[in-house]
Amino acid sequence: MLRIAIITALLIASSSIAFGQKKASASSDEAAIKEVIEQESRTFWARDFKSWEKLWVHEPYTIWTAASNTGVRQYNGWNAWKEQVENLFAESPEAIPYDGDVKKHNFSFRIYGNGAWVTFEQDNKGTITYETRIMEKHGGKWKIAAVQLFFNTNEPEGAPVNVQGFNE
Repeated sequence: MLRIAIITALLIASSSIAFGQKKASASSDEAAIKEVIEQESRTFWARDFKSWEKLWVHEPYTIWTAASNTGVRQYNGWNAWKEQVENLFAESPEAIPYDGDVKKHNFSFRIYGNGAWVTFEQDNKGTITYETRIMEKHGGKWKIAAVQLFFNTNEPEGAPVNVQGFNE
């Protein structure tokens, strides 16, 4: 009887340790993913192409989509998205203020091995976007594989929205 109690206690203790390690690992992954999302926004707004592109997966399946009450924009594949951003930065090279203007909140994470599904809300001076990131771990670093942005989702059709600046 004592042996069963000891074995049971050891199993419970080892399960608790394993669960704690998984929770700590998930927490560090969440922090790393948040940092990549934040740096991607900061480098985009700063018009720092070289730093910005390091945060993305460079594959044909990479995708960026923005939808609002005025329509949808989508770029399929890294090359199409990279070209769009290069053109935008060439046309509008001035950095856009970020600190204090943009806040991300209500993060939700689903991490599965080297992949993650992340949702959050972003407030850019009162313009709320509902955003999704699909992340992949490459070489031990989290990178963005897909973006979805939804602007002005509860406003009537025709309400103004600035999709051109991508509101990242």
